[in-house]
Amino acid sequence: MKILIANTLYYPDMVGGAEISTQILAEGLVAAGVEVCVVCATGSGSDRVSELNGVKIYHLRFANLYWPHQPKKRSPLAKLVWHAIDVHNVLMARKIKKIVAREKPDLISTSNLSCLSIGIWRMANESGVPIVHTVRDYYLMCPTSKMLSHNKSCEQQCAMCARYAGPKRTASQRVDAVIGVSQFVLQKHIDNGFFAGASSTGVISDCYLPMKSATSNATPAIYNGGAVRLGVLGRISPEKGIEVLLDALLSDSSLEWSLSIGGTGDAAYLAELKARYTDPRVRFLGHVVPAAFLQSIDILVVPSKWNEPFGRVTVEAYSYGVPVVGANTGGIPEVIEPDSYLIFDINQPHTVIDKITEAIELLNNSGIRKRLLDYAETFSPDAMVGAYLDLYNAALKAASRRAPAVASVSTP
Repeated sequence: MKILIANTLYYPDMVGGAEISTQILAEGLVAAGVEVCVVCATGSGSDRVSELNGVKIYHLRFANLYWPHQPKKRSPLAKLVWHAIDVHNVLMARKIKKIVAREKPDLISTSNLSCLSIGIWRMANESGVPIVHTVRDYYLMCPTSKMLSHNKSCEQQCAMCARYAGPKRTASQRVDAVIGVSQFVLQKHIDNGFFAGASSTGVISDCYLPMKSATSNATPAIYNGGAVRLGVLGRISPEKGIEVLLDALLSDSSLEWSLSIGGTGDAAYLAELKARYTDPRVRFLGHVVPAAFLQSIDILVVPSKWNEPFGRVTVEAYSYGVPVVGANTGGIPEVIEPDSYLIFDINQPHTVIDKITEAIELLNNSGIRKRLLDYAETFSPDAMVGAYLDLYNAALKAASRRAPAVASVSTP
């Protein structure tokens, strides 16, 4: 089997979870005996080919007004033109067409396609190559990929986004099988008319990162009462709900706690948070090593206000035996360990205190750490790769059944 994977970024251009998951998938497939090549965009240098851990990587120099992964503000007009080009990026489509013709993959697996081209679906369809697409964000529905306005999730597409999404919705009908990293993000697309031609749909969750820290074999300190060590880990931005958590904690007198906040974000927003929340129990740590951070806390809190498609940090915490209290937004409830179900209502912030209290009670259960570690295994890299292998094989079998039979010709 030969798989071509297309994703906006790939190592060493790493921005978020999509790139991490794509690399784990590609290298896991290679380890399983699959031939894999990856097509990605890059903001530097020229078109080039590299190889890493058995994966052949086509780095395609982007063809648009600017590279969007640079922290620089753009004018509304520049953004409008950029997205207009990105919808049907003819120059990138031509590059990808040559790669598809050269590699002749048995199946094409697409993910984030910003900076590349949705034209890859047409090419695959015309060549009779089955297409599997993974929905990791809202790129097909919203120019920002977040469906977020004024730090609040959009419950439905606005008129501008609906126009933007029209060509992508039409193109998505060519996809044979579609996967969501959560049922929430998958259903959001299906409800808006995407992937109507897909013969199969399903959910394959992203996985946690294997332990790589020097302290990865260390056992976290066991909670023995007193102030509970809470933690928030990830990018610090308004939609992540840190203020919701802080306000709830500071207005409550029933808990003893400390809160460590690991991560970076916009400098002005960080300065505003530090000036507003000066309580000595709150510590802003900046960039941290996730393994060491997760081993230093008792409970992780994920208070996102926006509809996160998945939230890898939750399963990472479970892989260290750490309970997670999460908001009832996006795909987060699907990932929270079902037996504990530590989910609070983001529209009733005081409920986070109730769930933290329940989590503290869990900490007193001697079997909780093993239970969470066992649950984390359902999100292991091997589990994710195995699920994709099953899906790819099923898609190839379905494609072979659809292919027209070739009549045999006897020679006299």
